[in-house]
Amino acid sequence: MIVSLANKSRRRAVFAALLLIILAVLIGTNAAIPGDWDENIRYFMTQIQTDYGDGLMAAATFLGSPVMNMLYLVILSIVLFLADLKIPALWVFVTTFAGQAVNQIVKALVHRERPIGHLLSDSGASFPSQHSFATWLMIFIMLLLVAPNIRNAVTRILVRWLLITLGFLVMLSRVYLSAHFTSDVLAGLLLAYVWYVFAASLYAPVALFLKNKFWRLKDQEI
Repeated sequence: MIVSLANKSRRRAVFAALLLIILAVLIGTNAAIPGDWDENIRYFMTQIQTDYGDGLMAAATFLGSPVMNMLYLVILSIVLFLADLKIPALWVFVTTFAGQAVNQIVKALVHRERPIGHLLSDSGASFPSQHSFATWLMIFIMLLLVAPNIRNAVTRILVRWLLITLGFLVMLSRVYLSAHFTSDVLAGLLLAYVWYVFAASLYAPVALFLKNKFWRLKDQEI
């Protein structure tokens, strides 16, 4: 099975979902925690901004934008399709775009205002961060499908660390640029993991269904 998860991943996803729900409830009720912490961290970030930091964080925000992350995963889908792995390619494609819809639904339900001083280009609700969600969803999928297939151990470790570093840089950039509060980017990470595990858990039954019902996919590796 190309897309498979250990049971510990599902247990972690349940824990992440509980944390996400608690965080959403606290934000929705304007609780002091994490509200005060969010504001204190936002203020601290405004005090340490430099020209170098602005450039680095702007670059991280660009690389971690929802459009760029969707592009990365569409390219992965195409590569899988050309490698005659049509079902995994379809899984990546659907997981990516359905995940963006799920993130937007959560945004609409919580409907948190963005921090004071955010750029006009950063519109819409703040919780959870779409940049954080899209980046970490891409990272989880890459760690599942790409990293294990890198034969050189050093390169494999380097790729994993680069992906994880990008994830945290994107989270930091959104807070640094006052586009989101800290709890927003944390929620994006939690939601991305929950959605990734949910989608991966559905892969086996859906893949078997497609393989059995569509003759063009009957010889596909799943």
